[in-house]
Amino acid sequence: MLARVVSPSTTRSLLTATRRVSTVTMPSNEEEMMPRRPMGGREKEEMERAEEWRRRACLRKPVLQRDLQVAPKVYYAPEWDLAKKANDDEGWANPLKGYGMTPEKWEHYNKVVWPPGYIVPETGLPKNREVFHCRQSIHYSPRRAWYACQLVWRMNVDEALVQLDLQQIKASGILAEVLREAKKRASDEFHIEFPSRMHVAEAFPVQSNIIKGARRHAHEDWNEIRYRYINLYVRLEEGEGPGNKSREKPKDGWEKMEEYYKYLRARQIKNSIG
Repeated sequence: MLARVVSPSTTRSLLTATRRVSTVTMPSNEEEMMPRRPMGGREKEEMERAEEWRRRACLRKPVLQRDLQVAPKVYYAPEWDLAKKANDDEGWANPLKGYGMTPEKWEHYNKVVWPPGYIVPETGLPKNREVFHCRQSIHYSPRRAWYACQLVWRMNVDEALVQLDLQQIKASGILAEVLREAKKRASDEFHIEFPSRMHVAEAFPVQSNIIKGARRHAHEDWNEIRYRYINLYVRLEEGEGPGNKSREKPKDGWEKMEEYYKYLRARQIKNSIG
């Protein structure tokens, strides 16, 4: 029986090819050997929501004015007559009065008409429907009303109403009434099919008027009293909120652990040889 003689160069090439095949076929870790679980519908929705709010957070990054590109006007809005007052009162519009947010300006956003299926160019996502609502001349302190507004900010409307009903302060009752008015307005006036799927995108008070009075004490001691009135602004937006009230999502325990491991591995001994 004849035996085939193999040269040393041929043997070396065969060993090299065998190593390459073993390197490609063998998994590097146990995770690759395990079958991947298909992504469920809930996880897919969470990922889409996180991606949407990640794109919207990019709009907060500062841009130089020379690099800013003005988007073309694709919406319709009634013209704002700057020569007249916003509330149609007589007289000329004084720029030193009525600055900042006013109920007339807030209501003007409801009159803006966007084209159907409009895609926001900055995010590449369809524009969500919004409802702007305001209650005027509420006899309450703006500082105390701010806490109730921060409680329900970026929260679902129904969940916000539940949380406000549990609070035993006057501001929570007032804000709950305003949210119910905005929710009813969304279904009746703006024909939103599911107003319960909206979240509180904005809620803030602005001081409107201060009426000064006087109180008489003994020995003709007169003190000044200030009666503060506020305007309460609410904006409801369709869809779910980001789930956090900060600009960036807070890190969970796993992310903090990875950050701590990264810090430990980056440590160096000062004045060492290596």
